Amino acid sequence: MLLLALTGGGSLGRHYIAMFEATQNVTLKPTETWREALLDTRVMDLFFTVHRKIREDSDMAQDSLQCLAQLASMHGPIFPDESAQVSYLAHLVEGLLSMINGIEIEDSEAVGISNIISNLITMFPRSTLTALPSDLFTSFINCLTLLTCSFGRSAALEEVLDKDDMVYMEAYDKLLESWLTLVQDEEHFPRGCFVQPAVQVFNSYIQCHLAAPDGTRNLSVNGISSHEEEEINELQEDDRELFSDQLSSIGMLGRVAADHCIPLLMSLLEDRVTRLHGQLQRTQQHLMATSDPGSMDRKVLDDLYEDIHWLILVSGYLLADDPQGETPLIPSEVMEFSIKHSTEVDINTTLQILGSPGEKASSIPGCNRTDSVIRLLSAVLRTSEVESRATRASLTGLLSPQMGKDIMWFLRRWAKTYLLVDEKLYEQISIPLSTAFGADTEGAQWIVGYLLEKVINNLSVWSSEAELANDTVELLVTLVEKRERANVVVQCESWWNLAKQFASRSPPLHLLSSSVQRSLMKALVLGGFAHMDSDAKQQYWAEVLHPLQQRFLNLINQENFAQISQEEAVKKEIVATLEALCGIAEATQIDNVAALFSFLMDFLSSCIGLMEVYSNTPETINLIIEVFVEVAHKQICYLGETKSMKLYEVCLTLLQVYSKNNQSRKRNDATAEEDQYQDLLLIMELLTNLLSKEFIDFSDTDDVFRNQDQGTPASSRTVSAADVVLYGVNIVLPLMSQDLLKFPSLCNQYYKLITFICEIFPEKIPQLPEDLFKSLMFSLELGMTSMSSEINQLCLEALSPLAEQCAKTQEKDTPLFIATRHFLKLVFDMLILQKHNTEMTVAAGEALYTLVCLHQAEYSELVETLLSSQRDAVIYQRLADAFNTLAASSRPPTMDRKQKVAFLKSLEEFVANVGGLLCMK
Repeated sequence: MLLLALTGGGSLGRHYIAMFEATQNVTLKPTETWREALLDTRVMDLFFTVHRKIREDSDMAQDSLQCLAQLASMHGPIFPDESAQVSYLAHLVEGLLSMINGIEIEDSEAVGISNIISNLITMFPRSTLTALPSDLFTSFINCLTLLTCSFGRSAALEEVLDKDDMVYMEAYDKLLESWLTLVQDEEHFPRGCFVQPAVQVFNSYIQCHLAAPDGTRNLSVNGISSHEEEEINELQEDDRELFSDQLSSIGMLGRVAADHCIPLLMSLLEDRVTRLHGQLQRTQQHLMATSDPGSMDRKVLDDLYEDIHWLILVSGYLLADDPQGETPLIPSEVMEFSIKHSTEVDINTTLQILGSPGEKASSIPGCNRTDSVIRLLSAVLRTSEVESRATRASLTGLLSPQMGKDIMWFLRRWAKTYLLVDEKLYEQISIPLSTAFGADTEGAQWIVGYLLEKVINNLSVWSSEAELANDTVELLVTLVEKRERANVVVQCESWWNLAKQFASRSPPLHLLSSSVQRSLMKALVLGGFAHMDSDAKQQYWAEVLHPLQQRFLNLINQENFAQISQEEAVKKEIVATLEALCGIAEATQIDNVAALFSFLMDFLSSCIGLMEVYSNTPETINLIIEVFVEVAHKQICYLGETKSMKLYEVCLTLLQVYSKNNQSRKRNDATAEEDQYQDLLLIMELLTNLLSKEFIDFSDTDDVFRNQDQGTPASSRTVSAADVVLYGVNIVLPLMSQDLLKFPSLCNQYYKLITFICEIFPEKIPQLPEDLFKSLMFSLELGMTSMSSEINQLCLEALSPLAEQCAKTQEKDTPLFIATRHFLKLVFDMLILQKHNTEMTVAAGEALYTLVCLHQAEYSELVETLLSSQRDAVIYQRLADAFNTLAASSRPPTMDRKQKVAFLKSLEEFVANVGGLLCMK
């Protein structure tokens, strides 16, 4: 590489060569000694000239673009002041524009050019970008706009052709990320400077995703029928996940140009829904008139469904965010757009369109004087209504389940943000939005009722479409997970009907998949904690939870239960109950944990009894363990000491029964490994959840339980988390083979568990039986030497507490002390002799420091051996000086935090200085 050759004279070059092999986008942070060479404009000109000369050779072109991408990322002390940085950036942008404007970009250049742009936008401060001459900045933004649209069109073509190497897609993603970075810092730039570019990029994206004549989707490729496309799509994950980053960027650009983009989406979606309604009617007439349904051409319908799919996705990402765990707010740009136009809006007409999803919006008088944000939601509700009416007309076979999923996804995302909008969270609020969706408004009550009816209809019509049913029930959970929304939901008669229907296992709800039934139970339990008078609440629980308990007890208490337990109907009932218990546990919140814990504890002992009955039915065993996993996961952090102990005791009994059954269980060879995998994964999840109490504990007192925790004092407690976890480890370790560790999720859970144990109970490790202790040490060594970097890091984090434990006891001949001596050499070799990423340096450094404190003589010996093996006098001296500097940072090393921090700082410099000298390939 040219740039590496340029910088290869010192340690900088070695450092970058080592990093270069790990990543293709390396940032450049040279020291000030490089100032004269790298700030000379002729150097940059040379790289642009070289690229022009060699760009026909795709391999060399990628290398030269990589050099330019590094130059675009240059930062740090090389710049003496801001003006030097501005001059450098200006020259870089001029060179880039000159290069792009003078060529037709080759496929092999797309990613490299997008990396250059991404680096300069990411690495240079906003003040440097805005200090560029205004005409140069404008030219750069215009060039970025044209490139983004061009790469977007080429990416769409790649997708239709199903190419293996999606270079334009990668480049397009990179440029959209760059736009996201720019518009999120919009306040630093001239007001409105991104509006027109946003309009162009947004329009281009929409155009690529719509069918002709409005769009260009599939125009360039002939001969791909819609059915073939469906087959291709079924092999991929859902577009909303697959393209979530793209959609986030497009949604954000849509907000920047809200005046253009919101009305555009509204009119396009209204148009497509009107056409869909007409096409379904025509198709129905055609089906009535023909005896051969197969003769019908679905292309028009399929094109409409695909258009609606993308319009709903883009609308969802524009109107709302989906922040995990936070209260999502209406995006400020959307709120400002609605406020700005509110003087032109007739609120009554807007509400009329919202409340008339069966009518075409344009048929309602005054439809032009309506709020576009509300009307965009109305267009989605209209789509939903067309779908519902088609199902009632027995046209379900003509509908697209994907469209049904999109509607549910949009409504869930929308409801989290807009439904019962809390005015206190906003500095200013749009009157149309607060009137339509605010608390105590008729609009909010109407829409809750409408969404509830839609959910019930979907669960009935689409029970066999697992993903659609799942999205539907997730919308239901969203409607009740916040108490304010749940208070409105439980006032609807249809909610009570749904609860009764589910509790009585009536068709068609009993046909839903087990995961959907679980989420439905979660929703029904959350709804039960809404505000109701005591009689209504008692009646509700009697209708939802009481039948579950009664049926279960009646079944397992039958004298002949053991004989009938393997009958299909009985197994179905047991599985349905276990799924419901998981759903109840998932509904846990701080204000309902007391009631739910007591209810679930009554079941857990019975579940252990089922372990015996179904010992040869692995899927049922897994589900029983899963109930315990969910209870521990959702409730342990809220439980006080007495309640925690009850849970520990019942978990210990579960593990004992599992262990006994496992020893006698006969496994069919073909399925043995998979069964074992599922069992162990769940058991380790259970143990990890119990351990999490040590990290996350919201139970300072037992106030949550209103002083129910009277009884066993702490001093006489019988079972602790350590007892349960170490008993579980006794089960897990002997079964954990290297073959099983090839399952990534199992491997991660296993190493997470043993790291937790070493961190929380280091004093228990030396007490393990000899064979288990050896297994644990072997697992740690295997994780450090043969596993992914994530696992390496977990194992390194486990070593420090073990070494500290040895230092505390000061016993020199214990197996743990001997093992830590062995680990010292492993960590030393990892840091000094092997390639590793920079994140690993911190974990390895902390482990090395504690091990050096424990084994100072052995560490000195390792250093001496390494130095004596060097034949090159220069390398010998550099290493010796580096080791002396490292040792001087903590002399003598002790388990002192300040010393450890000083050692880690020195170690970072040590690795940067000599890390590349000894790395073994």
